[in-house]
Amino acid sequence: MNDSTLDLFCNHDSEIVVDTFSDVLDDNQHMIETLRETYWNAMNKCADDGRPDDAVSIYEEWCVNGVDPDESDNFEFTFLPDLTDAE
Repeated sequence: MNDSTLDLFCNHDSEIVVDTFSDVLDDNQHMIETLRETYWNAMNKCADDGRPDDAVSIYEEWCVNGVDPDESDNFEFTFLPDLTDAE
């Protein structure tokens, strides 16, 4: 599990060679699933620690206007190109 959203992206070590559109979709879907899991675990930890305001804040980071993006066809995740090797 990642401790923060920053860890989610810093520790991403995908070795997928992006040469087809399906590879991009698979990698992006993996990132979305990892992000969802990270928020879910962080929200539950805050609730278990007696920090309901923090749990609600994390919920609001994932859900937009109270709607889970996984349960709606009106959401689109935007991904920036990987710039870790850019000079």
